[in-house]
Amino acid sequence: MEYAIETFNLTKKFIPTRGFVDLLHPFVKKEVTALDNVSIKIKKGELFGILGPNGAGKTTLIKILCTLILPTTGTAYVNGYDIIKEEEKVKASIGLITGEERSFYWRLTGRQNLFFFASLHNFSSSEAQKRINNVLNFVGMEDKADDKFHSYSTGMKQRMAIARGLLNDPPILFMDEPTRSLDPGTAQNLREFIKERLVKEQGKTVFLSTHHLDEAEQLCDRIAVINKGRIKACGTLSQLRDMIGKREIYVIKVKNLSNSVLGKLRDLEGVITFSTDVQSDLGFSEIQVSLSNSETVLPKIIEMIVNTGGKIHACNTKEVVINEIFTQLVSETGGMHVD
Repeated sequence: MEYAIETFNLTKKFIPTRGFVDLLHPFVKKEVTALDNVSIKIKKGELFGILGPNGAGKTTLIKILCTLILPTTGTAYVNGYDIIKEEEKVKASIGLITGEERSFYWRLTGRQNLFFFASLHNFSSSEAQKRINNVLNFVGMEDKADDKFHSYSTGMKQRMAIARGLLNDPPILFMDEPTRSLDPGTAQNLREFIKERLVKEQGKTVFLSTHHLDEAEQLCDRIAVINKGRIKACGTLSQLRDMIGKREIYVIKVKNLSNSVLGKLRDLEGVITFSTDVQSDLGFSEIQVSLSNSETVLPKIIEMIVNTGGKIHACNTKEVVINEIFTQLVSETGGMHVD
C-alpha cells in the first residue's frame, strides 16, 4: 500500500531556553524530549487525527512533517518524499492550516494576503489570480475578499487560512488545531467543511491535530493518541475501545441505596471505576461502574446492593465513549498500536 505519510522512529529533543539559575551551571544541559520514536503510517485520502493534551508533541510532529524543523533522529516520508533530502518536493505537496492569525497581514485585504502567499509559490500573476479566485470560491469568501483582514470574524479568518493552504492545490493538508478560538457553531461548520468538502469532495489527505475529544470522534477515520511525545495508541475508534481491554460499563438504577455499601462496592476486586449520582427528586441513586469481568463481578455487586436493602430498578450497559478511552490511554506507561 502506498502511504501519504510515513514516519520512522521520529525523535525530537530540545534544549530549553536557559534562565538565570541555569547560568550558575553553564555545563549542565537539560534536554526535553518533544517526540519519542514516533512511527505512524497514514493512507492516501484518510482523515487522520493526532489527539493529545497541550504539550503532548502534536505541533512538533506537524512542524517536522512540514519541514519547518529537523528531527533529532529518525526520518519521514510525505507524499513519497524524504522530509530531509527532498524538502522542496515535500513543501510543494502540502498545505499547512493553523488557528494562528498573526501570520496574516491585518492591514491588507484577504485577496492581497493571498496574492502575497501565492508569490511565495512562484506563480505567475495570471496563475495566481486564477488560483486565488478558485480557493476564495471554494471556501465561500469571494464576497469578502476585498475587505481588510482585520475586519473578518474569527470564522472568516480561519476560512482564509484554509484558502491559503489550498493555493498550491496540495494532496496533503496539515491542520493544527483549526477550530481553536472558534465558537461552537462556527467550529461545527468548519468540521463539516473539512470532512465533506476537503476529504470527500476534494480527496485530500488531512492530518488533523486536536485536543478536542469530540472533534476527533466526529471527524477522523483513525486516531493516534499521543502524550509526552510518545504514541500511546493508533487505530479506529472501535480499535481504541478494544485496546483498553474488554472493559464493560454498567449503569445501575437503585432505590434505597445504603451509604454503607458504597465503599465496599468501590473496593471490590474487578471494579475499575465507580461513581454515583443521587437523583433526590425521584428517590433513586444511579451507579456507573466499569468492570474487568462482568460475569463474575456484576452478580456480586447486585447481591451486595440487595442484601443491604437496595432495590434495583434497571441495569443497562453503556458504550465506552472517547473521553474514557483517552483518559485511560494517556495514563498508560507503555504504548499500544494498531495498523
